[in-house]
Amino acid sequence: MADQTIISNAKKNSWVVSMVCIMITGISYGFGLFLLPMVIPEIVRDLGLDYTLIGIITGAGPASVFLSIPLAGFLTHQMGGLKLIVIIQAAGALFLAGHYFIQGFTSLFILNFLVRAWPVMTWIPLVSVAVEHIPEKWRATMLTMASGAACFFIFIDGWISSFFLEYFHWRTMWLAVAAICLISSLASFAALKSVGLWQTKTPEQKKIKNLFSGDLSRWLKSRSGITMNVIFLITGLSFATFQVYLAAFLRDELSISLDMMAMMWSAMGISGIFGGMLFGRFADSLGIRVTQFLIFLMGCSAVFFLILPVTVANLLAMAILFGVSQAAIYGMGPSYLSKVLSSRTASPAFTLGTMAMSFGAVLGNFFGGWSNNILDSFRLFYLTIGVLFICGGLLTLLLKSEK
Repeated sequence: MADQTIISNAKKNSWVVSMVCIMITGISYGFGLFLLPMVIPEIVRDLGLDYTLIGIITGAGPASVFLSIPLAGFLTHQMGGLKLIVIIQAAGALFLAGHYFIQGFTSLFILNFLVRAWPVMTWIPLVSVAVEHIPEKWRATMLTMASGAACFFIFIDGWISSFFLEYFHWRTMWLAVAAICLISSLASFAALKSVGLWQTKTPEQKKIKNLFSGDLSRWLKSRSGITMNVIFLITGLSFATFQVYLAAFLRDELSISLDMMAMMWSAMGISGIFGGMLFGRFADSLGIRVTQFLIFLMGCSAVFFLILPVTVANLLAMAILFGVSQAAIYGMGPSYLSKVLSSRTASPAFTLGTMAMSFGAVLGNFFGGWSNNILDSFRLFYLTIGVLFICGGLLTLLLKSEK
């Protein structure tokens, strides 16, 4: 009877942790990363800005990410992953509410810099949380669903922004989403407190000073460690940059209509929601290596349909393939690390991997703009991404099996 009670409590705790992580991750990326672009035209008009200044504001985002990644790793070990994601969610609510009071370039620059750090500060601790609180057979499912949760909030963003722009004002919108964010933080705190998971440190975290350096060093020098970090870099170069220039390529070079663009973006979002859940289960049942290979293969297929003659079927196929693969790929790296490393090593290893991925995204964005300036086309850029997808898939097969 006692054993059954322990097992029942463990399952309940896993469900609570999973729901908290998925909700908080979706909100942080949905409101912290994807909401601002939807109201930029109105902000530019009301504040008297121009798009050169907006480019400076959005271009500062990578600096915020690079600064927040090591900070997230440090704070994860100081206070624990669960406590960090709940507290940073409350801070995110303050950042969002601050947008109500922006008066010009400086205040918008500072708030955007802080808001861009918020999703990363949420994502980094999740690998540690998964190791400590989620059974191994469900870790990939939880992390991939958390990765795909942003797709759901893209739909929420569209509804919220259109509603407030039509009936109220963009300033009021920021107060509304700040309230949603704060409520989610308080609800998460209450849920974790109710099952006894609101704590400062786990026993493993207290030993970090003695064990962190050696374990991490051995991992980074291993074949799988080197291969995994190269995969992180390729993920940033390919998946993180694929969508950046996609609208420009489709509209300027392929003359795609706005209605077709809206249909494609909807297809990406819907497919991403369900694809994230599906590939999470694949990863837990078939293995992460096989699943990640399939994801890179889907990315390569998306490029294939993109460069085919323009038809509705080809464009929708591209959108669905990329939507599914993009939603799932970001959960594969932390899922693999959570299964082959202890929590004290997985978290700093994921921190370094995320830095590699962010660096790849910066390089990919630079290459995309540079190639277009030289060739007056993004076609070479997307062909290069297709090759990177192939390389990422082949490298995945070189990883040591997590089983």
